[in-house]
Amino acid sequence: MSSDFAFWKVGVGDPGEIYDGLADGETDVLQPHPDVTRFRGELLSRWPDLVDVLEPTEHDLVDAPDDAAKYVLLTLPVRILGHLDDIYELARQHGLRGYSGVADEAF
Repeated sequence: MSSDFAFWKVGVGDPGEIYDGLADGETDVLQPHPDVTRFRGELLSRWPDLVDVLEPTEHDLVDAPDDAAKYVLLTLPVRILGHLDDIYELARQHGLRGYSGVADEAF
């Protein structure tokens, strides 16, 4: 079992619709921002094992390199959910918005 969480800085539209679009690979409503890139880097620096549950993947970025600065989507297995409060705090520090697929609500 896993839980999905999406983070972004600048997006146009309803957060739930943005989240659903990310699941389908739609990133047009998001604008690149360096805070997203920094957030992604800090996530992987603190918790390197997140590389296996983080999107966009390195493979995805070959075709859409700007997506690394648009969003981070995490599919967290239960064993990693203990880091969630720290991940939320890091997102707040970078001024990111987001959406929890589990709670079906924006944060």
